[in-house]
Amino acid sequence: MSIEKRTYTSSKTGKIHTSYRACVWSPAEGRKIHGRFHKTEKAARQDETDIQRAIDSGAVKPSKTKKITVSEVFKEWSASTKPPVLANSTWHIYSRFYSDYISDVFGARAVCEVQTIHVQKYVNLMAEKYSPETVNKCVSILSDIFSFAVNVLHCIDRNPAQGIRRCKVPTKSKVVWSDEQIVYFLSLPEVMDSHYYPMLCLSAALGPRPGEVCGLKETSLLTDPCYMIDFNRGYDNHECATDLKTRGSYRTPPIPQYLYRIIHRRLLWKKELRLEFPDWGANNYLFVSPNGVPIKPKQYARAFKRLLLKHNETMENYLASRGELPPGGQILPYLTLYGFRTSFATNAMRKHPNAALVSSIMGNSVKTLLQFYTQSDTDMQSQLINDYVQLKNAASE
Repeated sequence: MSIEKRTYTSSKTGKIHTSYRACVWSPAEGRKIHGRFHKTEKAARQDETDIQRAIDSGAVKPSKTKKITVSEVFKEWSASTKPPVLANSTWHIYSRFYSDYISDVFGARAVCEVQTIHVQKYVNLMAEKYSPETVNKCVSILSDIFSFAVNVLHCIDRNPAQGIRRCKVPTKSKVVWSDEQIVYFLSLPEVMDSHYYPMLCLSAALGPRPGEVCGLKETSLLTDPCYMIDFNRGYDNHECATDLKTRGSYRTPPIPQYLYRIIHRRLLWKKELRLEFPDWGANNYLFVSPNGVPIKPKQYARAFKRLLLKHNETMENYLASRGELPPGGQILPYLTLYGFRTSFATNAMRKHPNAALVSSIMGNSVKTLLQFYTQSDTDMQSQLINDYVQLKNAASE
């Protein structure tokens, strides 16, 4: 039970008026019963008591109005969270998850009839079939939908997803490439001939997010006061320019001269084609596909995967037929495109253990860098322990 307060200013007199009304939850109707507005809170309290007595005695009968469904709540919630409220990719992912995993189970149900036990059973069944990440995402979406029904639509008085525990996500060991493996991969003839070679060099050299590379502008390549690259926009898989993830993601790190030349050649290539074909590449993206359109992160990731798998397949076939790899040849550990970011962080911290410096280049916080990107390996641990032992021995001598 509660008292709602309404304050408004008269357009005629300019005076501020305050009124009160009772608001009582009716389990039979699955909604709140409102009284009329009163000039005093005391009168509204009396109204509240009268409504509660009527509900308890059964005098308030369930109405025949249609109960709002979870699907209807989702539509209202989705409309209220459209970009820029949520990031474009996040909004699309939520819509897809609702359609794929939630709609068939809860969509047609009246939102007032969904209980916590229903949500818990749903989570239990989902956990038997899907990954913890998928289950947790669905729980988050349900929690947001029901919270919207409570706080905005006022069609239920509590969130049935509140208190549902997320599934434990197992810690996965991230694969990283050493500097030598990265140089080896970028030196492969098929990689150097790839249309994505400048992008791969940039990903390896600075560890940016794939969407940040795809979102670079033609004006992002800078020469004053030194060679630099300006990360100030992203591009997502839904063909939409986006803001970067955090305020710290906006950065302008320096780049080596060789990388500037590689990227600058790609910029000249685009400008030359645009002069020859005015309608080609009519956008301000630094990296575009051969047909002139911006490159989506998943398109970039698939290209990297093809190059890696093709090379490893060639090496494996050579090994199978001759019993050894060709001179200088390697079979590289499988790595996703995002693995360039983890590899950069790990290798940079190994050589220059300055978390603030490395995180400023990568565009994330020091805490995020240490928690999610750097990988403790045996060599780093051994070096740390040996340095400590040597320092202790030197002090004891």
